[in-house]
Amino acid sequence: MTVLRWILPLAGLWLWQAAMADMPRPFEAVYEIRVDGKPRLESRISLSQEGAHWVLRSTTTGTRGLAGFLNISSEERSEGVWHEGQFRPHSYQHQSSVAGAGEQWEATFDWTARAVTTRTEEGEFKLEIGADTSDPLSLILALGKRLRGDEHEISAEVVDEDTIDVHRFQRKPPHLMQTALGCVEVTELERMRERSQRYSSGWYAKEFSYLPVRVRHGKRGGKEFDMRILHLSLDGNPAIALADCPL
Repeated sequence: MTVLRWILPLAGLWLWQAAMADMPRPFEAVYEIRVDGKPRLESRISLSQEGAHWVLRSTTTGTRGLAGFLNISSEERSEGVWHEGQFRPHSYQHQSSVAGAGEQWEATFDWTARAVTTRTEEGEFKLEIGADTSDPLSLILALGKRLRGDEHEISAEVVDEDTIDVHRFQRKPPHLMQTALGCVEVTELERMRERSQRYSSGWYAKEFSYLPVRVRHGKRGGKEFDMRILHLSLDGNPAIALADCPL
């Protein structure tokens, strides 16, 4: 699911911070994904603490149109610990399916050796990693932390199936945006690509520790995928609805 691989990393650029410590809070967010303006998929992302580990999960399913007919689905799971205010993944799994045909891959991190081992349908790969390397799903936690700083341009290393990619983003000035949660102040983060027809942008809400409330990805001359938040809960409680933006 190439499209979901672009959306989910952007769709999830945030970290919940406790009042007195740089630690996350359990959450669950539900998003609607529109394809060329029409609702077609639903994505659910959650973070929970299980013993000494934190587990980040993402599930995306086709709900309408061709996406529903083909039973499109994607699941990701990242498990790790909090280390010096930063999430360090220990393991990552990805699987997706279209019309019953599936693909999957996984990664195991060794932070002592600064290496990650990935296992794909093409074989096993061992790659060097830096101190801040993320998997495609835990990138949402790493970037959420970075967004609370004042960086104008953000660069992040992300493990792919058989390589380490560098994602570069440009931060734009904040403005108000109407969402299903009400009116929020958002900061747009645009992914920078060279010689590419692809485009990706995310809008992250300051009120919710830079939770992405909208993520848009597409290809010029091709389809556009627009992911928008529908519901949000923190510590099992629904987020308080905000007032609408002024007309």
